[in-house]
Amino acid sequence: MSELISCEQIGDASHITLSRPENGNLISNPMAEDLIRMLKASEKTSKLIIFRGAGRDFCVGREGGRPPADQKLTALEFREYTTEPALRLYAAFRECKIPIIGVVQGRALGVGCSLAALCDMTLASDQSSYSFPEMTHDLPPTLAMSALLGKVSPKVISYMVYSTDEIDAAEAKDIGIISRVVAAQDLEVEVTRISEFMLGRTMPSLIAVKEYLRSAPSMDSTAFSDFASNLLANVLASK
Repeated sequence: MSELISCEQIGDASHITLSRPENGNLISNPMAEDLIRMLKASEKTSKLIIFRGAGRDFCVGREGGRPPADQKLTALEFREYTTEPALRLYAAFRECKIPIIGVVQGRALGVGCSLAALCDMTLASDQSSYSFPEMTHDLPPTLAMSALLGKVSPKVISYMVYSTDEIDAAEAKDIGIISRVVAAQDLEVEVTRISEFMLGRTMPSLIAVKEYLRSAPSMDSTAFSDFASNLLANVLASK
């Protein structure tokens, strides 16, 4: 297990925590690989995952996404060094078989903002904030943008990226990055309430909701209706 990410099993829930509070829980490439492994392992032991950052911030971005300045890489080498670790992490969140509850306090910047959006449900403090600051370094955050497609309007993504402006929790909820805003002092109470209710449901029901929301938006009306019917029938048959 990484010293920079903890994974604790409590009952039927896996609690995964980024544990670099001194630098805002920046995610390095090795941390991303560790996080992917933890997500996959949790599928086998848990009904749901609760994902958060330790300390004041959720995650303020990515560390080590670029090679040293004196190291010249080809485009293919840049993909393996820079882009593929982030894309593998985003895919792991999308493809995780069990629901992921994100818990956001403080800043969620760059990859942190993307991970907040990729969680199946994201509960956030009213003191949290969200932005994509990469263009201040003349870097187009296309990887982080890819995580928001289908969840946030392209016009909103364009504004956040080009302006680099920080938005508050209320606006983040309105545009679809997070699910619910809670007073900072009540955040943990709300996390406990929601997670305990979900843990009281059966695994087939939890997975059916996740599978439907992941796949149905890309289907036509006949297909998403049939998919809804099949999922519900399978759950009812399992009871």
